[in-house]
Amino acid sequence: MAQPSHRRLTDQAEIEAYLHRTRMAILVALRVGPATATQIAADLGVHPANLTRHLRILVKAGLIAQTRTRDTGRNLEKYYEAQAQSFEVAPDADKLAAPHKVALSFARSELSRAIAQLPDECPGLVEVYVAACALTPAAQAEFAAALSDLVERFQKQQSPEGQPFTLVLSLHPTAAHSEIEGRVQLSKPKREKRK
Repeated sequence: MAQPSHRRLTDQAEIEAYLHRTRMAILVALRVGPATATQIAADLGVHPANLTRHLRILVKAGLIAQTRTRDTGRNLEKYYEAQAQSFEVAPDADKLAAPHKVALSFARSELSRAIAQLPDECPGLVEVYVAACALTPAAQAEFAAALSDLVERFQKQQSPEGQPFTLVLSLHPTAAHSEIEGRVQLSKPKREKRK
């Protein structure tokens, strides 16, 4: 049976399974066809053991399926196949217990990936802003539109000569007004000249 080219993800389990940077990368790797954990890990540049839990989550959510096994003589290789070529998060609001937490978990996974993958000596600029204030519904809509425009402007800057950067934005309500605000701006450290 041929897999569909596109799949809408509507319920909490499949959306939570999908919205993780590593699992999204696994699904991209499987676009070319079925592969083992070892083959996927080679594509992603990680150890196969780092994918075991993620593969299990994707199988449980129905986003990938184990299609066959192959006995190599030393072990049994499992082949996985994506259940679609592309995925779209389109939640049914009634089916999500906490959609805001799902969205923020995705932002957290992207930041966790960046922390894990960036070298100790950062090759470029890093800027982090944390700010809090009380907003009216009209101001919320205005800032959401401004963030959307900023993302579009950011993506238009794509250049083959440029250094890869990721922009992670979040505008979300909090339980109470936060006193924690700040800005961190780090550029490539300049080495002092020896005398």
